[in-house]
Amino acid sequence: MNIRTRIGQIILVLLFTMCGVISVSTAFADDPFPFEAIVLIATFGVTLAVIGVVATLTALDKPAIRLALWVLPLFFVSHVALLGTWTPDAILAVVSALALVLVSLPSKAPARAEAAA
Repeated sequence: MNIRTRIGQIILVLLFTMCGVISVSTAFADDPFPFEAIVLIATFGVTLAVIGVVATLTALDKPAIRLALWVLPLFFVSHVALLGTWTPDAILAVVSALALVLVSLPSKAPARAEAAA
């Protein structure tokens, strides 16, 4: 794995972890939601975060996984569109999209391996 891919991977793991932490934080904030909604928000957020982290750390070589990980920037874009939260969601959408571009660009490692052989 090259450094560009590793940087994208680290950014994605941090963003997915942040999403999990934020979703759990609903249990500790003064939100007007009923208890059942808080549990749904927290468990869904943690589930998405765990799936995102595991996919990012184990399966970036699969095109379907890289495509599925675009749910993260789309999540932030939906917040901008539906809630008007430009800060921080627009910034996070751009950062997560850039991280996905970093992990999706073709690696030059196989070409160097062929040249060495």
